[in-house]
Amino acid sequence: MSQVSPSIELVKEAVLRAQGVKVYYGPNLAVRDVTLDIPFNKVVAFIGPSGCGKSTILRCFNRMNDLVASARVEGKITFHGRDLYGSNVDPVETRRRIGMVFQKPNPFPKSIFENIAFGARINGYKGDMNELVEESLRRAALWDEVKDKLQDSGLALSGG
Repeated sequence: MSQVSPSIELVKEAVLRAQGVKVYYGPNLAVRDVTLDIPFNKVVAFIGPSGCGKSTILRCFNRMNDLVASARVEGKITFHGRDLYGSNVDPVETRRRIGMVFQKPNPFPKSIFENIAFGARINGYKGDMNELVEESLRRAALWDEVKDKLQDSGLALSGG
């Protein structure tokens, strides 16, 4: 009986797997042929220079690139063996299960109001959304700054 090496064991336990992943923004290739396994219950770091595609590939894992009109993902990405880009996969449910914390603020390409309301809406919030958004912004000490700009793009906000 042959002994299985630890690296082969990790491959068997991959919770997230990318195979030949390419990401395009319009005609521009941003990420080329990424293949990797992320083991279950392990910490993994993506290290590289600015602009090399670290965040782009991470956004593929929770389908955040779907929110970018010009983005196109090729290759295969699986989570617990399930194709994340399969026709039966709900991208919103994927984002619930595979969260992402950004180093810098990274709003959705939606209005300020919709950025605040998004989480509540996808989780079935039945209350007054206007009240929720206002209260959330007041608690973050941002209401006075943005109350007249709620329909402006969240992308226009300053991070400082």
